[in-house]
Amino acid sequence: MKRFKYILLATIVAVGTSAMFTSCEDSNKFRFPELGNGGFVKFVFQPDFWDGLQQVDFDDDGVNDFSIVKYHIGSDPTTATFDALTEDPSGNVATYELFVRGTFDGAPEDPVAFKSTDSFPFDVSFTGSDMATLFSVPIETFSSGDEFFFTSRIVTTDGRVYTTFATACEECPESLEDDDGNPLPPGSWNGGTIDSVVLQGGDTGDNFLLPAIFYTVKYLEP
Repeated sequence: MKRFKYILLATIVAVGTSAMFTSCEDSNKFRFPELGNGGFVKFVFQPDFWDGLQQVDFDDDGVNDFSIVKYHIGSDPTTATFDALTEDPSGNVATYELFVRGTFDGAPEDPVAFKSTDSFPFDVSFTGSDMATLFSVPIETFSSGDEFFFTSRIVTTDGRVYTTFATACEECPESLEDDDGNPLPPGSWNGGTIDSVVLQGGDTGDNFLLPAIFYTVKYLEP
């Protein structure tokens, strides 16, 4: 009888140990990744004049991919100025680079380097004369309605790179299965590193997310 008790006890311990290891293995399979702060740079204050959101066709396929914040700074390029200061709210940005693409007559197709820094706060203000110098054109080249799209490249202290390319799933089906229950192709990740909500800042005027990652400045009356 005593021997039977030992056998029963050993069986219970073995089953319990097996269940424990199985549980640990299962938990490892479904373990959530560790979360941390990404590369995010924002405006210290809302630049004048914020005018809501603008739809952007990032890959020129005729479809608006997401929206970004826009600033209308006045219709006269000789007097209009964009006054803005940026900051690193998470304290983990190693470098921050800004690029700009203009829509004025004769503007280059590719963005040109605007400013870069490895410390904050960082001034990203400019005048019409600054833009004329940057693009090597007379200031008279600019006119009301011309626009400057600013994009960025952010590298964090641990080496991660964040660009203005919004994350998205390409050719993703609306459901996982077809009408017959067969699995559909899942689509593919586009490699973007910034969420479109961050790019547009949500309701920027209220929550003051104020992203300085992808934005547009236009010579137009606020």
